[in-house]
Amino acid sequence: MDKDKELYCRDLGLDCDFLACGKTEEEALRKAGEHAQAIHGIQGFSQELHDRARSVIREGYCDYGDAEEMTSEECSECYEECFECSDECCS
Repeated sequence: MDKDKELYCRDLGLDCDFLACGKTEEEALRKAGEHAQAIHGIQGFSQELHDRARSVIREGYCDYGDAEEMTSEECSECYEECFECSDECCS
C-alpha cells in the first residue's frame, strides 16, 4: 500500500494543527493552499513558501474517513472539535 503525503500547517511556522493529506504531493499542497487562504488569509504561495512546504511533506497513512478538512472561515471556531460541530463544513 502506498503511503499518503501529509503536510502540517504547524511545520510552516503557523500556530495551527491543520493536516493536509493527499495521495500525491500536489494534492497535499493544494489542500494546504486552500486552507491557508481560507483560514489564515494567505493569498497564494510564493515560490519560497511552496518550496518550504514541499520540503516538510511527510509520508504517512491518512484516515480519510475521520479527517475533516477545514477551508471555510465559518468553521474555524469549531475546527478543534470538528467531529462535534454542526456546521455544514464540519459534518
